[in-house]
Amino acid sequence: MKQPELGRKIADLRKAKGYTQEELVEKCNLSVRTLQRIESGEVEPRSHTIRVIFSALDYQVYDSSNIRLRLFFKQVSNVFNLKTNTMKKLSILAMACAAAIFVLLSICVDGNAQSENQVRELITNNNANSIRWFNSGNVDSLLTKYSEGACVLGEGCGTSAIRDFYRSQMGEFQFESLDITSLHASKSMAVEKGRWMIRLESGLRVGGEYLCEWHQRDKKTWLIVNEVSVPD
Repeated sequence: MKQPELGRKIADLRKAKGYTQEELVEKCNLSVRTLQRIESGEVEPRSHTIRVIFSALDYQVYDSSNIRLRLFFKQVSNVFNLKTNTMKKLSILAMACAAAIFVLLSICVDGNAQSENQVRELITNNNANSIRWFNSGNVDSLLTKYSEGACVLGEGCGTSAIRDFYRSQMGEFQFESLDITSLHASKSMAVEKGRWMIRLESGLRVGGEYLCEWHQRDKKTWLIVNEVSVPD
């Protein structure tokens, strides 16, 4: 469901429940202005915002499998539409290729390279810091884990885009965990696959998967060059 149909649907459900906009936003922990813009069709809310609103209205719009399929195909179609943001999307596609070849590269690692266990420890510590920085609203510290020109799929590339992305998310949820499920490392590159879990202001817990391509800057510093995340 897209705008403006989505906004009209939310407004109709709210009125059917007898809620004012002020009463609904209290249940969703949103601002009245945000709800007004959603209902008027001015903005396209994020998927978790839609879930929170529909949950407050006791309305089940999609089951989890449909949500996963819609989000997956939306991300895939966005990546392969090379007419816009061409360099960004080519970079993301290169990340997918890198994930496949890093397993082969790992058997040819230089003797001076760090072991996967060492890289895992550094990235695990980095993830722990990221949770702390995000939950405390420290955007500048979060940006230090990204290389110059890094891309977050669906959000943009570069420091400015990533800063705006994090600022738009802060206050809507808190991170609970970032757990590595697999890691492949070569001499100076690594691909991390993992799971994330957040808790919305409404108390609803949402999880998903992520994939990060890391490049080594020095012995103790690894930076993200590409990142993609998909909710369950």
